[in-house]
Amino acid sequence: MNLLFCLEDILSYFRPLFNLQNFALFQAMICGFIANTHGGTLTRLYQSSFSKTKYWSFTKFLSRGEWDVNAVAARLVAKIQEVFPHWVYVYDLTSAVKTGKRQFGLHFFRNFKYQKGRVNQSKFHFGHEFAALGLLCETPRQWILFPVWVRLIVAEKLRDKGDAVLKRIFSRIPRGLVIFDRGFARRKVFQTLLALKHQILCRAKSNAVFYRMPKRRKRPGPGRPKKYGDRLNIRRLRYKVVSIMGKDSQVASQIVRTKMCPADVRLVVIRTKPKPSKPYQYFSVFTTDLTLEIPKIVEYYRHRWQIETAFRDAKQHFGFSGYQVKSRKSINRFLQMSFVAASLTKLIFSMPEMTKKHLSVQEVCEQLGIHWYKPKKLTQGLRVAYLQAQIGWLRFSTSSKEKTNSQNIQTQTPQDNALPFDKAA
Repeated sequence: MNLLFCLEDILSYFRPLFNLQNFALFQAMICGFIANTHGGTLTRLYQSSFSKTKYWSFTKFLSRGEWDVNAVAARLVAKIQEVFPHWVYVYDLTSAVKTGKRQFGLHFFRNFKYQKGRVNQSKFHFGHEFAALGLLCETPRQWILFPVWVRLIVAEKLRDKGDAVLKRIFSRIPRGLVIFDRGFARRKVFQTLLALKHQILCRAKSNAVFYRMPKRRKRPGPGRPKKYGDRLNIRRLRYKVVSIMGKDSQVASQIVRTKMCPADVRLVVIRTKPKPSKPYQYFSVFTTDLTLEIPKIVEYYRHRWQIETAFRDAKQHFGFSGYQVKSRKSINRFLQMSFVAASLTKLIFSMPEMTKKHLSVQEVCEQLGIHWYKPKKLTQGLRVAYLQAQIGWLRFSTSSKEKTNSQNIQTQTPQDNALPFDKAA
């Protein structure tokens, strides 16, 4: 089964959200994001899409087109959840460094990626900040994260603040477990999600305080009952050896309370000793889902890092940070289309009908002519390169069967070798 025809079938799932013209532009723009090799500007996307429409149709599609970007994101989430029954959400922030003052929402933000020794040297950058949602799915072979939802954060605007964007996203998706990094360990964030009936899995900060469950009084006395018990010391917990992802680890677990979260949480602490002469190091995560097993809690959080690599792939291959549109609506729509293209690229390689045929890494590298690179699994770069090669083969292949010196010359019209989704574009 050709992957491009599989892509056409998935794109037809979004057909009810657009009219005929906007759906044609939607297909052309997704093709442009996948086939693009020269950055993410709108001009490059238009040239890569081979669309028969005018260039200004792309601009109008982003700025004045009558379609709902939230409905597109929700449709993408529903499609992925339909294919993979086991999934969890991953929420994080990302940024795009910009110059100039003509775009909406540009401001100075702190970038914590700089580290000198073991001390974080935060710096200020000028650009945009975004809230992003990923869908971490379990396949028969591995865990795959699909970037599904992205929104612009503007601290000066009430409707675009970080907490308002978080509430807007999670109020439109099915209930599930949400994984956070320790930077989101705040009571306001947890209250918002618990009110929307979501569950939380978060890493604890090094200075986080947890309390034991309060002891019940033998006899009723004056005053309100205690809400928090004694302060918990993680060094005095009872640790036992548990097998997690094929490795034995010293783990302690206990149901506790914390002032960061209004609900009871299960705290899981892993201690490691890098050297016999060094003290123990502690890694703590907590969740409001008290039914989760300890290995599953740690496994979920360890796969959270895939959202960071998804950000990198979106910026390298799908023009996430190369946009030049100016309005808030255009920026949100452009970046959402970038996430849709990135997710569909992963989805068509991990569909059940494709995994049965098992397109191996060796076959992909052989068809691309790569002999020096032998990864253990398909990377996003290999997926994009394989799809770009298929687009090139379909567009520029010759119909001549004679062995001549001019076999690279196209001998038939472009309509004869059109892509499966070129009919609408």
